[in-house]
Amino acid sequence: MITRRKLLLGLLGIPLAGLFAGFYSFFIEAGWRLRVQRWRLALPDWPMDWPAGQPLRIALVADLHAGVPTMGPERVARIVSKTNGLEPDLILLMGDYRATHPYQSRKVLIDETAPILAGLRAPLGVYAVLGNHDWRDDKAAQAAGHGPIHSQRVLESHGIPVLANRAVRIETAQGAFWLAGLDSQAAFSRTMVPDRPGADDLGGTLAQVTDDAPVILAAHEPDIFPSVPRRVALTLSGHTHGGQIRLLGWAPVVPSRYGNRYAYGPVSEDGRQMVVSGGLGCSGFPLRFGMPPEITLVEIGA
Repeated sequence: MITRRKLLLGLLGIPLAGLFAGFYSFFIEAGWRLRVQRWRLALPDWPMDWPAGQPLRIALVADLHAGVPTMGPERVARIVSKTNGLEPDLILLMGDYRATHPYQSRKVLIDETAPILAGLRAPLGVYAVLGNHDWRDDKAAQAAGHGPIHSQRVLESHGIPVLANRAVRIETAQGAFWLAGLDSQAAFSRTMVPDRPGADDLGGTLAQVTDDAPVILAAHEPDIFPSVPRRVALTLSGHTHGGQIRLLGWAPVVPSRYGNRYAYGPVSEDGRQMVVSGGLGCSGFPLRFGMPPEITLVEIGA
């Protein structure tokens, strides 16, 4: 029998559970936790003969959304140190470098984080792409309807090449591959440029590939994936934060027109493959639950 005392205790437990969940989501998961999520992929169209047990290792540093208190400069430096400690062959910065939500005690601009990110080290290089928040943070580029945007100029001034609809050929002892970087598909505010939502140019980017070496495509938003041809061996994305709140592998809110289809992790469709990073920072609300910040390490073999 439910007594009045048990009923009152039960009712009291509801707000206490909510307070605990909020405390954990903000201070622990969003503001402190950091994991390394590893995905090992066997790509059938990957012809490069890497030594046994030594696949191509790519570290994704996605969606920093830097801003105090959850992603201050000290935490960015911690992420850089942990990424370098993984000893990846290649490091990709996947866009959205500054937090734009209002829940910040201090803004941390790209001018402050770029010198820290310049400490990243990988033998095949460190490259960056741009995200929708980077574009929408640049009012001059929004008004002009084109870049280069401020984040690109600052990153490149610190020695980090930005692949804004650009492909580069990377040579290794095992052969060459192409790294293609797509600009943001949600670059422009609808109020500023109503007929042109994105700065991306998939066709123009892949047209820069001049031989049959495999192609890896870095695209901040994963929604481009249905348009990516099979010529691309692997697509790498961020943007979704894995939904940021994730319950039993499902996220109630995902910033994608495909919902949970491209929310997180490896995706395989029609012989094409993609990995979506869960990212590091927060958008909207500075909360994470069931989706801790992560450095994503993708290991590629045949």
